[in-house]
Amino acid sequence: MAGSKDFELFRDEKIEIFLRPHPLSFLKYYLVCFYLAFLAMILNALYQWLHQNVWLNPSASWILNMLFGMIPGVSPEEIVSLIIFWAILLLSGLLIGILWISKRPLIYMVLIGIFGTLLELYLSPRTSIKLMALFFSSILGLILVEVYRRGHKFFLTSYRIIALKKFIGKEVREVMYDKITDIYMSQGLLGRIFNYGTIIPISESGLGLGEDASFAAISAGTMAKRSSFGIIFGGKRGVSRPRAPTYFSLYGVPNPKRVQGLIISKMLDRGKN
Repeated sequence: MAGSKDFELFRDEKIEIFLRPHPLSFLKYYLVCFYLAFLAMILNALYQWLHQNVWLNPSASWILNMLFGMIPGVSPEEIVSLIIFWAILLLSGLLIGILWISKRPLIYMVLIGIFGTLLELYLSPRTSIKLMALFFSSILGLILVEVYRRGHKFFLTSYRIIALKKFIGKEVREVMYDKITDIYMSQGLLGRIFNYGTIIPISESGLGLGEDASFAAISAGTMAKRSSFGIIFGGKRGVSRPRAPTYFSLYGVPNPKRVQGLIISKMLDRGKN
């Protein structure tokens, strides 16, 4: 077997195509990073408006002090700004998670919220200090997304397909051509314009098929002495289709029709042998 630092080639096996995901295939991740920077600017403008039009207004300030002046050492203005900050982050993470069919966006937003809250509580009492967390997360996110994209490597050899992801750890998927039963290819609008798409080889064991669903719910209730009342609003989105993680498929590869044609020709050649 020929040596390689990521995988080994069989005797007489050759790498015929090496691929990486097209930059636009990770566009949704880049957009979230830009959204965080945009959100920081919007919140900064909102905080300034509230400071000038609400907190400097004696009557409005008195009411808000009565409602939110219960935590020693933390001003009501800081509490209100934190409530707005957390509400927007949680709502954003929830909506993005539903669209992506993933809980990770909500987890990331919670981590950003914790970072921003700690900055305000321990670094500076200014309400705008936590917006640094959004700008920092935006810049760091752009760097990490690009590193994550470049960590995806796809190899089409004379015998098999090798999908490799190196980010924090390393994961490798190998599929022999004679074990593939179906090829699924998808292209969105940008993929059709810029000629990139995702190819999922479906094996005999069903690898490449999956079903995912995300559910979001908001509930509220009131309790009386002998009765209770509750309201729940929910939304569910489910998907049943060929599906695989980015590193278990040929995700966002350039010229997918050519790649699909090569895989099919290899499948036919293996079927004849």
